[in-house]
Amino acid sequence: MDAPTQPAVSEATAKIRNVAAIPLVLRELGADVEAVLRQAGLDPLIFSNSENVMPYAALGRLLNKCVQVTGCESFGLRVGAKTMASAIGLTGLVSLHSSTVREALRVINDTLKTSETGGATFLDVHGGQASFGYAVTAPNIEAVDQIEDGSVAIAINIMRQLCGPAWRANRVRLSRNRPRDKTPFLQFFETQVDFNEACSCFEFDAATLEQPVQGRRPEYEDVLAPLLELAAANTSKDFLSTVKLVIRSQIGTGNVSRDSVCLTMGIGPRTLAKRLESYGLSYSSLTEEIRFETAQSLLKKEIPIADIATQLGFADQSAFSRAFRTWSGSAPARWRAARRDENH
Repeated sequence: MDAPTQPAVSEATAKIRNVAAIPLVLRELGADVEAVLRQAGLDPLIFSNSENVMPYAALGRLLNKCVQVTGCESFGLRVGAKTMASAIGLTGLVSLHSSTVREALRVINDTLKTSETGGATFLDVHGGQASFGYAVTAPNIEAVDQIEDGSVAIAINIMRQLCGPAWRANRVRLSRNRPRDKTPFLQFFETQVDFNEACSCFEFDAATLEQPVQGRRPEYEDVLAPLLELAAANTSKDFLSTVKLVIRSQIGTGNVSRDSVCLTMGIGPRTLAKRLESYGLSYSSLTEEIRFETAQSLLKKEIPIADIATQLGFADQSAFSRAFRTWSGSAPARWRAARRDENH
């Protein structure tokens, strides 16, 4: 999982330590690691140092090639399953020694913005349920499904470190298309797994957030937290990208509202409105833009239109269809058919 910012794709990078398990998974599946890396346009020596970085677009290209070569739909999941909190560096270490699970996830959510990456984590709490997930935010990235699968798997591993190995999510939601074989996903997550969702996340009881972190060493936090704060202080926060991410994640979990966005960001409605005005935007226009983007993504996945309407929070399919005509000038079914024809 990487930082909640949305830099241009040419600037976005991924640290090798976050995806260090890629060569291992390739070997397990019988692939020639060096050959796959070269086919993806990468120097095989890039994995020789965990502190190396690669362009985020190159990570997507590499994962796409890994899936092609191995035929493994769950490649990203396998990589994430082998990755623990230490993979996200200082942020991961501070989270493991935070006072509560809420504080640990806050550390991850807030301070991973010390790297210029193409993805973002999000935490949403609504009533008695919490959702934690990851979204690719950089444009034109290949193998988004593999990146998000792996990132959710890493987050699940972190939760098991924070809460104990017996911890389980209530449900996992993945934006990827339904795989031919769901077994690897069910075996790793050990809970209900839904596919073709609006966002990639897992849901759990909100009360878990107040639990103390298991095995924490307060003295470690005392030493490490100031170092992390210093790193975060030297990084500017991209306000608009963060608002977009919050809205996108809350649309995906069906809980979006102006108040919930403000609560998540820790600002008031007037502040939100004023800062969006500086970009020539309003909350309503930005939310509609993101609903339209999400609707297009879901329509491309051949999900029933009635189900898309429900996922996006519309009262019924007719209300969604009217909104989609306003956005695109076309009915959802006709828009989907046109995209299908373009691909053939």
